[in-house]
Amino acid sequence: MKHRDNKNNTTIYPVILLVISFLLIGLIFPGCATSVLRKKGLAYYKVGEFDEAVRCLEQEHARRPKDVEVKTLLFRAKLKSYQYHLDLARKYREAKRKKEAIAEYKIAVGVFPMNKALEEELQAYKETGKLPQPKFKSVIVPPVSLQVDPNERISIKLPVAPIKKIFEILGKSSSVNIIFDKDFRDFNYGIQIENVGFYQVLKQLCMVSNSRYRILDSSSVLVYPDTTFKRRTFDLQGIKIFYLCNVKVEDAKKLLMTIFRDQRIQAQEDKNLNSIIVKADSNTLRDIERFINSIDKAKSEVEIDVQIMEVNRNILKSLGTDIVPPSLSLTPGVVGTDGTVSNQNVNVNDLDGMNFFVTIPSAALNFLESDDNTRIISKPNLRGVSGEEIHFMVGEERPVPQTSFQSIAAGGINTVPMTTYQYKPVGVDIKITPYVHNNNEVTLDVKLDLKFVIGMVDQFPILGKRELESQIRLKEGETNIIGGFIRDEMRDTVAGITGLSKIPILGKLFGKTQKEIKQTDVIFSITPRVIRRLAISAADRAPIWANAETAPQGGGLVEPSRRSSREEERGKPTRRGANNISIVPARRKASVNGSAFFTIRMNSSTNLASLSVSGSIDGPKAVIEDLQTQSLNTKNVKVFRNFSGNNFDIGLSNLDRLSRSAMIGQLKLKFLEKGTYTITIDSSNAVSKDGQPVEFTTKSAVVEVQ
Repeated sequence: MKHRDNKNNTTIYPVILLVISFLLIGLIFPGCATSVLRKKGLAYYKVGEFDEAVRCLEQEHARRPKDVEVKTLLFRAKLKSYQYHLDLARKYREAKRKKEAIAEYKIAVGVFPMNKALEEELQAYKETGKLPQPKFKSVIVPPVSLQVDPNERISIKLPVAPIKKIFEILGKSSSVNIIFDKDFRDFNYGIQIENVGFYQVLKQLCMVSNSRYRILDSSSVLVYPDTTFKRRTFDLQGIKIFYLCNVKVEDAKKLLMTIFRDQRIQAQEDKNLNSIIVKADSNTLRDIERFINSIDKAKSEVEIDVQIMEVNRNILKSLGTDIVPPSLSLTPGVVGTDGTVSNQNVNVNDLDGMNFFVTIPSAALNFLESDDNTRIISKPNLRGVSGEEIHFMVGEERPVPQTSFQSIAAGGINTVPMTTYQYKPVGVDIKITPYVHNNNEVTLDVKLDLKFVIGMVDQFPILGKRELESQIRLKEGETNIIGGFIRDEMRDTVAGITGLSKIPILGKLFGKTQKEIKQTDVIFSITPRVIRRLAISAADRAPIWANAETAPQGGGLVEPSRRSSREEERGKPTRRGANNISIVPARRKASVNGSAFFTIRMNSSTNLASLSVSGSIDGPKAVIEDLQTQSLNTKNVKVFRNFSGNNFDIGLSNLDRLSRSAMIGQLKLKFLEKGTYTITIDSSNAVSKDGQPVEFTTKSAVVEVQ
């Protein structure tokens, strides 16, 4: 039985060992494979092969998804790969190498596929070959606006006429009622303009008459003197809250109050909402809106790769002999027949029969020299905003005792010592302030502070210090190295047999001279990379003109974004160069028994010799009250006009000096009943200067009477 048990045991033991071996292999080899992948990933990362580093670390992360260190390394490798391919794509884009740029863009998007902004940038570049430019869209719209077509052009030539009369002619040409303040001063003025917009003429007349205007409703304008009292009374003021995203509200207020000082604006900041409240007229509010849009931009951001390297050179030179033991010993003993020495107790009475021997210590000639490699203290990736300081410190804090004397009782002499401890930082302190320029260069204000412990005196540390302040300007991706923070420590040690070690030359056999030189140099490597640039569009580079015609003072020019819808209602504006006759405005509203003005305009691609126009008003019941042609130069142009009931005729000849685009007449209509009316050009006949007939297209106008 015992024999059988032993046999079974001998059979089971190899099986158990085999199972244990497989378990150990299963536990060890995955770890080895993982360790190899991590080492490969780090090696690729150090040499700048970020794509290969990502590939290795992704495999490592798939095997060990809970390893935080691997996850961090993978993210840093992806970030480096993303920045590398994105920078390369933008360089290809600037070099107009579209195919290569798109390929690099795709790789960058593949690294971080959730980056929607980069996907939009790539899509826009693929379609247009250019990056999308942010468009400025004003949201300030006056409460009322005139129903005046901004594309309509007016021609007026009057040698001398009262200024009020000129205002009235301008108003009638665009069906606008001009109302004068009681203090408005009339005087004679001559004017000659061709193909000018309504608001341009209105502003010119206000400038020469030292007056201002305010739009009262869709067809009425008030003209009043430009005085402080009248401005305070009649000027249309608006209040707008500007919510800022990037610039500080106090900085924005200082800029506004300085730049728009002549516009007499009122501004108040709200630090809780980071907003600024402005009160001004509509024209100034538009200028302020565009100005804030230009300055309220996200600052450029830069990533700074910093390497702090410590180069140690510990030169340990041991020149001489290591003495073991380092002292001379006398041992009493007896010499045997074989020549060996055996210890013997000392007996004073038997000194004559005793022997003494001297053991010369064994000598070892030792020459030592060591040289350590460079050690990286820290390798931080610092990200900061242009113009803001980045602070980084690596080291420790050492307690430094400070003693002060105090009295035992109040009013006594300070005799009792009181010791307190103040912690002093020891290590490397870095302060960097980056400034990103539009030409892909970065200016760095660098302050490096190195503090270290030199020695101790009665438990008080002696601190050494190296400090550098500098300003450098680098291109994106350019590396700058700062060194010279050297600290030397030298120590000489002599050991050996007293007296014998000082013998020239031979003394090296009986002693050792040790010289230790410790030299430390701290080197800083700084590399900036711009990761977000200041978004400056073509609109931001354009100047902002105060009191521009795009935003009429005190009232409403049709918003550019809203103009298209009104043009659809009125019909498309006439194009210069096309032969057409139109009624302006093309669509409007009127009231029963009220008078309304409509302008008859002509556009011709050739110079005309004569022109005749016939038209009518279709609808429930309307009457033509007047047909005026004062805007034409009657001394040169011969005019025939006739109107009766709801029909009218205009005949023009001797048109040598008439502009190809001109107002040929103005209708004053009165609508007696509600309904929809249509003003139509029924026929037109024109002859050019060379006697050829000219055909014109006509456009009607629709009036809704309520």
